[in-house]
Amino acid sequence: MDQNEYILAINQAINYIHNNIGKNFTVEDIANHCCFSKFYFNRIFKSIVNESIYSFTKRLKLEHAAFRLRTTKDRPITEIALEVGYSPSNFATAFKDYFGISASDYRKDSLRPFKNSYRSIVEHISSMKMQEDFFQQVNSKITIKRLPKMNLEYERFIGNYCDLKIAWERFCKQLEERQMIDKNSIFIGISYDDPLIVDENRCIYDMCVKVDKIMGMNVLRIEEGLYACYKFYDKIENLAKAYNEVFSLWMPFTKYTIGDRAPFEIYKSPLDEDGRMRVDICIAIK
Repeated sequence: MDQNEYILAINQAINYIHNNIGKNFTVEDIANHCCFSKFYFNRIFKSIVNESIYSFTKRLKLEHAAFRLRTTKDRPITEIALEVGYSPSNFATAFKDYFGISASDYRKDSLRPFKNSYRSIVEHISSMKMQEDFFQQVNSKITIKRLPKMNLEYERFIGNYCDLKIAWERFCKQLEERQMIDKNSIFIGISYDDPLIVDENRCIYDMCVKVDKIMGMNVLRIEEGLYACYKFYDKIENLAKAYNEVFSLWMPFTKYTIGDRAPFEIYKSPLDEDGRMRVDICIAIK
């Protein structure tokens, strides 16, 4: 197998882990899903992702739980533990070992650690919380929609979201060379990680273009579902602030809860003269 085939198998493994985050699967289960022996596939996985399958899976489960703790204030911690495949007692120990504080303390804004590189986002949310109409400000930009299913061809990016501009340019150039896009093409970005929680250099993101039919292995399907769609019109570097407006200022005060599907962006326009662009940020809800 060549490097591209290995990367395809790794992507299948990562998709399997994300889609089964609440189940107690083993390294062998993942390897079997990708049609490899356990030890050989773990070696390939670590050489490309720089983590063993076990440590990668454990990290994703705990980071998924941390995201739920941050965005669903009233939900019992025991429920969140079970959602990511942990017993409550094992979860308490694993969470504190990984994040350095207990899950209950992590829920408190004043105790939760944050990274200096994302201080501006934390300060932006804190500033908006001081405004009496913060919920109305965010709610005015959100429409609840049932979106149809979409078939996507994708390329996976693992790294810092700040480097996505170069990655998108390379992806679009490859699509042009394959004559896969035109002026009517719809581009989608799928964000799997919250950089306020995850190591910002390990964030997973899929650059996608909508296709009519699934014709290969490097494809994803977004199923029909209910979404909160936030209309973003700003400079792309402010996209993370917009995401956090939804998760921190809107979601805790609505009747909705976050769904099981990853959020994604639908790019509606290229950059304008002011460096701004139109994007629909789509958050799965239930």
